[in-house]
Amino acid sequence: MSRFRGEVLGGDGFRPAFASRTDPHPADPDAYHLIVRNGPAIAGCVSVGPVEALSVSAVRSWSPELSARLLAERGLDDSAVVEIARLVVAPEWRGRRLGLDLVLGTVALARLLGRRLMWCTAGTRQNQHRLALAIGLRLRAEYGRRDAPELADTLCVLAGDPRDVPAPVRSRLAELHTLIDHQLAPA
Repeated sequence: MSRFRGEVLGGDGFRPAFASRTDPHPADPDAYHLIVRNGPAIAGCVSVGPVEALSVSAVRSWSPELSARLLAERGLDDSAVVEIARLVVAPEWRGRRLGLDLVLGTVALARLLGRRLMWCTAGTRQNQHRLALAIGLRLRAEYGRRDAPELADTLCVLAGDPRDVPAPVRSRLAELHTLIDHQLAPA
């Protein structure tokens, strides 16, 4: 998965930080990973990290004070939160709704884990943040925007309740919820 992410992110030379063709992330061992395969090849992936287990939270690192306030406003602690990260779709699979299915999968997983808040950082230059908006997350303007030269992008923070998704995606979410629940069931 790290190799897939690095190859896709660094493949066009647009993101020089991924020139090594790998993307290991310190949160990987502590996160769930939704992976879609086309045969043996990975078509797309995303990470979902229970915040209390993560060694690194991008949102919390952005602003510990704002993150604490966001939790306090909702009466939550870290055990109620998952962080979405590292959404990557292979170029040949873009435009086929795979990215939307992956982020809807994060909602399904958050619900199965009993989480009440999802948060993430997302790029804005190519409108990647719109996938988070499509699943009901809201832009958290108080965090502002931040240039990320290593990603050749500008990031924003989004957050929302996984129980509050827009009507147009509810039926697909139900299908993915069933699929992911089946995958998590003990064999």
